[in-house]
Amino acid sequence: MVSQKIKHLIFILAAVVLLVIVLWNAALTAMGDPISQSYGDGDELEEKLGAVPISFESREGLLQGNKTYVAFLYYSTCPTCEENEDNLFIAKSYPKWQGNLSSDEISFKVINYYRNLEAGTAYFEAFNISKSAEGGSILVVHNSKVGLVYYPPFSDGEIRNAVYYLTKGSLAEGISDQNGTTFSQPLVFALGAISGFNPCLIALASVFFATANKTELKSVTKRIGLISIGLIYAYLIFFSLIVSNPVIMGSLVSLTWIIVIVLLIMGLLYLIEAAQDIYSRKWGSGSGIDAKIHLFRTPTRLKGLIQKTKEMNSPIYDFSLGALFSIVKLPCIAAFLIVLLVKSSTPLIDVTIFTLGVASPVILMGILIGFGMMKVNKLSTAQFKGRVIQRTLIGALLIISAFLVLQ
Repeated sequence: MVSQKIKHLIFILAAVVLLVIVLWNAALTAMGDPISQSYGDGDELEEKLGAVPISFESREGLLQGNKTYVAFLYYSTCPTCEENEDNLFIAKSYPKWQGNLSSDEISFKVINYYRNLEAGTAYFEAFNISKSAEGGSILVVHNSKVGLVYYPPFSDGEIRNAVYYLTKGSLAEGISDQNGTTFSQPLVFALGAISGFNPCLIALASVFFATANKTELKSVTKRIGLISIGLIYAYLIFFSLIVSNPVIMGSLVSLTWIIVIVLLIMGLLYLIEAAQDIYSRKWGSGSGIDAKIHLFRTPTRLKGLIQKTKEMNSPIYDFSLGALFSIVKLPCIAAFLIVLLVKSSTPLIDVTIFTLGVASPVILMGILIGFGMMKVNKLSTAQFKGRVIQRTLIGALLIISAFLVLQ
């Protein structure tokens, strides 16, 4: 008995340590994101940016507009190099510098000042670049008022800081407007709750409650709570790792059209599945709950594992089942989470709120049943009829989200 408690304690400590490390890493990434912090003046600013901001006057030849520009100036007499600008070594760093900024906020431009002497001269004069730098590579990050000049070797971290610093300064109103079009946190929680009110999670709860008598209901409620905690835990770990990786976050922004297509396809699949339920009328009679589309089905092996876990009656296995279940059913909620990662200015917070929303329906039903406020057979009704409403809502919301991503 004592050894079992020690095993449980070690497991809890290991899980907590892992979660703290991952969340701390993600939080440090967010804190290191210049868009979410204020920079000081003088030496501190120069240290973070790697260069001194230069005020300049707009002139013909400079990239102009209400956004941040990254202008790579190089000198080459090679026609092939100019025709294949995307193959230049500098192009590989664009996603790192862009981070989670949109193409409306930042623009990259390659300028061969051997071919475009006017633009090259304009940059040399506006930013007081030494004539000795002619014939080399120069990177100028600027908005309409302030710019920073960099020389090779380029530091991805410093340039990314400069990009965010200038974007925040030149687009204060634009950033505010953009945040206004994203999902509010109550809406994020509601979307999670809608995603969590799905037949798979309800069926999971039904397996544990089905054979429980009145004296066992509260005990089963605790087990459902552990499963829910495992689900939340797995999602927090998985998506915190994504949030803490600027390359992945930058890639999501650059894959806007692919994300839109995925959202539309997922939305249509949800609507097709809901239409199939309505057409066959199986949802009303409470029979034949297997989904027609394999994406929405629970694998047979997982169903068997659920039964074994129920019989073992172990907190560790209950927690692990929730974590495994969350990964297996990840495609069902991944589309919404991708939207949050692309559109959110605080992705870690929004992902956490969304994940809590996903687990909330099962937790609520477990509490209601545990305290005798809801009958177990109501789960079956909710599973059959609720999935039509849930899939219709999610299908419509995914399609709407596809258009929001384009904004």
